[in-house]
Amino acid sequence: IFAVKDRYYAIKEFIDSDKLQVYPEYGDLEAKIAQYAKVKVGQVMVTNGGDQGIDIVCRAHLNEGEKVIIPFPSFAMHYQSAGIQGAEILEPAYDKNTGEFPLKETMDLISKDEAIKLIILCNPNNPLGSAIQIGNVEKILKKAKEKDIALLHDEAYFEFSKITAQGLVEEYDNLYIMRTFATAFGLVSSRAGHLISQEKNIQELLKIRGPYDVNMFAKTAIIAALKDLKYMEDYVKEVMEKSKPKLEQFLKEKGIFFYPSRANFLLLRVADPSKMVEDFKAQGILLRPKPAPDGKLAVRISIGTLKDTEKFILAYSSL
Repeated sequence: IFAVKDRYYAIKEFIDSDKLQVYPEYGDLEAKIAQYAKVKVGQVMVTNGGDQGIDIVCRAHLNEGEKVIIPFPSFAMHYQSAGIQGAEILEPAYDKNTGEFPLKETMDLISKDEAIKLIILCNPNNPLGSAIQIGNVEKILKKAKEKDIALLHDEAYFEFSKITAQGLVEEYDNLYIMRTFATAFGLVSSRAGHLISQEKNIQELLKIRGPYDVNMFAKTAIIAALKDLKYMEDYVKEVMEKSKPKLEQFLKEKGIFFYPSRANFLLLRVADPSKMVEDFKAQGILLRPKPAPDGKLAVRISIGTLKDTEKFILAYSSL
């Protein structure tokens, strides 16, 4: 609560400073993000949400008629950004029963198709929650580098999963990492994200991002959030060590199938996904209809505090 208030007061202080009519100045913002991400200052670029990071990498590496690998299913923005560039999307599918990443199919595509210019890996996968071993990410990176293919590693749920390709940045100049302050830090509406890559890549991406694309509310909120990492860490711990296990146990007892997840959400296979979404909406709980690896509609549940999970369980039990 205090950390949330600190962000509120930081933003209020900025508003009261009478600087709304001044163009954004980022100062040492990227240095602070780099310190948090454990990379060099020149290896970070702040973005208008994680979405802009995805869009910029697609704009940098895809032209009309070229191809991109996006294992299915994945985050909607991956498809949108690649589609806007006119790229053909190749979709090796995650295993429909286990949620396992299609490593062989992905490697085969890289070997056979010369038109591939970009690979987008969501790790953990959204909406499945499935993880890709970093050793396998490096195998893909190495093969992609041989073919002059870039790889975007979407780490939107890094704080929950602790999965990162950050240790590969120095060795692979074809690697881009996208992260966001939306999920674990809760800065969704302020649109705050960043990209990590080698400095020469960041310098090229800065030619695509506008000089004032990131607003000062986002800058102010990021700095305030990074001053109190314990608040974020305590929230993540509650979600992953208390709330998530409680929800998983409840679903198992009810015989509801869900994919193993390393993130703060679960994807459920249920008989009538649309009805489930509407039933919970009527009780003030928003669930998301998302595709499973077989293409059929499933339901994704975001996991919050223990109180949130107890509210979900109570609502489910009353249906």
